[in-house]
Amino acid sequence: MLYEKLDQEMQWTVDEFAGRLRPLSWESRTNLLERTASPFAECFTGREASLATQGFLTAVLERLVPLEIDDPLGAYLLSLSLNPEHRALADAYLEEHPDAWLLLAPTEGGRFIN
Repeated sequence: MLYEKLDQEMQWTVDEFAGRLRPLSWESRTNLLERTASPFAECFTGREASLATQGFLTAVLERLVPLEIDDPLGAYLLSLSLNPEHRALADAYLEEHPDAWLLLAPTEGGRFIN
């Protein structure tokens, strides 16, 4: 787990954030994660910036156990994770719901975490 590799202060931050996300819908989680994860990339460029964002997202998703995907946005977030188990859950959901990606088309403001 990526979470276990974080220092204690970052683990606390991830735990606090995951605790706030837990009762929310996947849409609300996605919106909050998009706003919160992006600043992790500001200190980096290129691939490192993307990895910083994905790393935060992955650590938060690891703390949202159990992960139950009942929404295309849940599959979307899990597909962005660095954790292969998360991506497998997303793939399974998308196999069962092949039209789900149509609901995730980017909007003018973007929906994708870069």
